[in-house]
Amino acid sequence: MVDDRPANLITLEAVLAPLGEELVRATSGTDALRKLCEGDFAVILMDVEMPVLDGIETASLIRNADPLRRIPIIFLTAVASDPSRIFAGYSHGAVDYLVKPFDPDILKAKVSIFVELWKKGELIKRQELLLRAQERRELERRSEVRFRAVTDSLPACVWVVRQDGSITYANHVWHEYAGRDAPGGLFDAVPAEDVQGIRIAWKRMVETGAPLEREQRLRRRDGSYRWHLLRVVPERDEHGAVGGWIAIGTDIDERKRLEEAQRSILDREQEARVQAELANRSKDEFLAAVSHELRTPLNAILGWSRTLVSGEVHDAQKVTSALQIIERNTRAQIRLVDDLLDVSRIVAGKLHITPRPIDVGLLVENAVDGLRPAAEARGIDVAIRRTPHVTVHADPDRFRQIVCNLLVNAIKFTPKGGKVNVDVGAVNGEAEIVVADTGIGISRDFLPHVFDRFRQADGSLARSAGGLGLGLNIALHLVQLHSGTIHAESEGEQKGSRFVVRLPLSQADAEPLPSAEPQQSLRPRREALAGIRVLVVDDDDDTRQLTAEVLQSFGGEVAVAVSAASALDRIRERGFDLLLTDIGLPGDDGYALLRRVRALPGTAGMIAIALTAYATQQDSRRAAEAGFHCHLSKPIDPLHLVRILAELAYAKAEHARCTAPEVGSIASAPAP
Repeated sequence: MVDDRPANLITLEAVLAPLGEELVRATSGTDALRKLCEGDFAVILMDVEMPVLDGIETASLIRNADPLRRIPIIFLTAVASDPSRIFAGYSHGAVDYLVKPFDPDILKAKVSIFVELWKKGELIKRQELLLRAQERRELERRSEVRFRAVTDSLPACVWVVRQDGSITYANHVWHEYAGRDAPGGLFDAVPAEDVQGIRIAWKRMVETGAPLEREQRLRRRDGSYRWHLLRVVPERDEHGAVGGWIAIGTDIDERKRLEEAQRSILDREQEARVQAELANRSKDEFLAAVSHELRTPLNAILGWSRTLVSGEVHDAQKVTSALQIIERNTRAQIRLVDDLLDVSRIVAGKLHITPRPIDVGLLVENAVDGLRPAAEARGIDVAIRRTPHVTVHADPDRFRQIVCNLLVNAIKFTPKGGKVNVDVGAVNGEAEIVVADTGIGISRDFLPHVFDRFRQADGSLARSAGGLGLGLNIALHLVQLHSGTIHAESEGEQKGSRFVVRLPLSQADAEPLPSAEPQQSLRPRREALAGIRVLVVDDDDDTRQLTAEVLQSFGGEVAVAVSAASALDRIRERGFDLLLTDIGLPGDDGYALLRRVRALPGTAGMIAIALTAYATQQDSRRAAEAGFHCHLSKPIDPLHLVRILAELAYAKAEHARCTAPEVGSIASAPAP
């Protein structure tokens, strides 16, 4: 109701009050526009003649306002003589024109009609909204069904998650993967060590709204973890606000395993390349060291030999000294070859021991006494302290080798005036042997590599000590073969070093120790081989001539042969008591020779000895299996050879290293 006169508004209110509808008063066109914007109206009753903004102008403004133009307007006026005003009113949205005074019932009827029309329109609107809501729900339901169908058809895990990572929906692939007790949160499916990392990445994603892509392990129903490529994108509404997150996990475990395998192969190839380069460099260094260690004693041997042969040395004392130098350097060559053979056996896993109960203190003392002259020659004092009756289960020869290697190493790297202390005792149920010196010590960097094969702290050409770097490595493997331990200690360079060996104690009574070397003092009698017929078979002229000369000097009746064929001819010509043959012969080897000899009549009692440079334990066993009574390794002390042949021929006594009193038995005698 719009009228600038309050009395008219009261009259209208009185007429329309019986309708029971809400009546709103407006006292001007401006007031009417304001109140129209504040609510929804079924009909407008407007006076035409109003100051400032009359009814026609107000109707024009209402018609131009989109939300208001559909409201019907009934003009009320006391001036009905101007048709132009009436037409102007209809043109601006008027649906009726009532002239004051009007019939209240007519006004009430007209208003009732428009109110009823408005109510029906509102009802239609509500029904339309309900239909649209129902359609929207149906569309959402269909969309949800399609979404589930699509996600279930994907070969990947799909989740809808909240900001905190809790899962509100997961497709059947995830339930099949995670099982009946699938975790309710995404963070609960990752390994404990990955939780912090994924939480940090998730927080960054939530703060920035940017998608997340991450390779992540997820727990399977059996408790194992498989790699997945996890992609998370925000789910936005029509206003762009993030309402949740959609995550997809694609199984990439096979790809990851393949990548890891390829990476592992690449790493192994790179490591192999590095090791090959190191091995090649080590080989070159080793060959250079071997060349040096071989050539140095050979130089002394060749030099003094040529000097003696030339007759330039006339002084008997100098001749004796020269011969001692030749012998000393020859033995150095033997030790070098023995070390190389031991390393070869270690690498091949063919180094064996024959343990028995021994008094370790007594064995160490014997080793110290044997090396004391060499130490004193260098001005080094060697002292030993030992607890008596410390028994271990060990191979005497191999354990002596362990001790000698440690002592030689200590003496080599201790300067003149230094000391080497050896302690033997029992500690916590173990025998403990400690070799300590006041020498050059071991640097912190080299200490972990001190037992490495061919490794030396100073590998330069200007190094002060020779050697191949094998002694400590051999000692390590021999100790391990005895179920013991060995370790090195040093406070650094120029602070000395300590090597500690520990072996389990034995409760058995110690057996007597064998001698470390052949008993050189037991020189055979000059007639030790008198009347014994010996056939020497060797294709090396110098070796054959030397052997024959030595045996003849002790009374032996010696014949020689250069091959198996010539040896058989000799045997057919006459009988022999002893057959001393090399194994590596041209044509038939020594084994074949012995088989053919045994096939000849009258040879059953002939004693067969193998004298060969094939010096491994396997070679010794093969010789025994072939029927040899004794296997001797080159080089051998001539006197030792004579003594063994005499003992075998006359079967008078059994030597500690090689005895064969009956045909078919065999003993192996090592070179001195």
